[in-house]
Amino acid sequence: MAAAPPPGAAPPALQPRWKRVVGWSGPVPRPRHGHRAVAIKELIVVFGGGNEGIVDELHVYNTATNQWFIPAVRGDVPPGCAAYGFVCDGTRLLVFGGMVEYGKYSNDLYELQASRWEWKRLKAKTPKNGPPPCPRLGHSFSLVGTKCYLFGGLANDSEDPKNNIPRYLNDLYILELRPGSGVVSWDIPITYGVLPPPRESHTAVVYGERDGRRSRLLIYGGMSGCRLGDLWTLDIETLTWNKPTLSGVAPLPRSLHSATTIGNKMYVFGGWVPLVMDDVKVATHEKEWKCTNTLACLNLDSMCWEPLVLETLEDNVPRARAGHCAVAIASRLYIWSGRDGYRKAWNNQVCCKDLWYLETERPPAPARVQLVRANTTSLEV
Repeated sequence: MAAAPPPGAAPPALQPRWKRVVGWSGPVPRPRHGHRAVAIKELIVVFGGGNEGIVDELHVYNTATNQWFIPAVRGDVPPGCAAYGFVCDGTRLLVFGGMVEYGKYSNDLYELQASRWEWKRLKAKTPKNGPPPCPRLGHSFSLVGTKCYLFGGLANDSEDPKNNIPRYLNDLYILELRPGSGVVSWDIPITYGVLPPPRESHTAVVYGERDGRRSRLLIYGGMSGCRLGDLWTLDIETLTWNKPTLSGVAPLPRSLHSATTIGNKMYVFGGWVPLVMDDVKVATHEKEWKCTNTLACLNLDSMCWEPLVLETLEDNVPRARAGHCAVAIASRLYIWSGRDGYRKAWNNQVCCKDLWYLETERPPAPARVQLVRANTTSLEV
């Protein structure tokens, strides 16, 4: 039996492994950025985003069969949108907000019933204590139980979409869902503690500790004129904001990254980071930034950034990117597409075509699992 490390010692370095997915079949979506993805069992559902124009395409990747397919959607198909909110409740998916064309943002709400691939536009009641959420992009939208938590994002205060007047947000809304289908109303909750500063293109994850302690919403990073590297928590039961003290070596501030929980760890991948001067370690002016392919891991029990030992050969790791999508399926973190930072025009980026997964643990022995039955017209869990 191995001896326990002495108190205060750094945790041993984790050794997750990246693997590129090859040999898939079916219609592969066009490379893009600003899209989102959610997981339904072993399926990855990808919607929206784009490159030369924003798309309303829905694609599904089956991780068990290595196949892509395009569902035959019907109903109130939403317009193409990017940098929107996307959550999954069983086989019901919700889309909120996002950019629908350059400078034009949305506050519309849509539901997709994946069991029959049917879209429906929803209308939630206005909060009793204020206005509904304004149109926005780059917000976070997180499901906890029967409620969705909307935080932050970027609004455009100009009536002319071509004349962008950006306003960073730090408002919090709660959307109550009806069981099975539909929504009840928006609520503007009274919160306690210090609010996180306004931001967009941040990430939010939900974590409920193993010992039964209540759930927390964790807001990390984002953009507010400069890249942010701070982490904030919202206690879901008491609605109290807190800025916990973190230990370990923190990653660079970033936006348009992904953050995904697997077990008690939050894996942060990619995004835009400021260029840092090597000699004096001073961040240069925020007009200079780059995409990264760095991976960081935060232990959500100890609130410690844990060291990772990763492959250094370029062919064995995903290349730098931002605006990609990421989902967790069992012990694997999947990432797909995103832009690599070259060519600055908003509607003509160089986008990655690849799909990767990070194996965070030794894969369990194959079990006799009931897989999802999914095709272009229906889905059964």
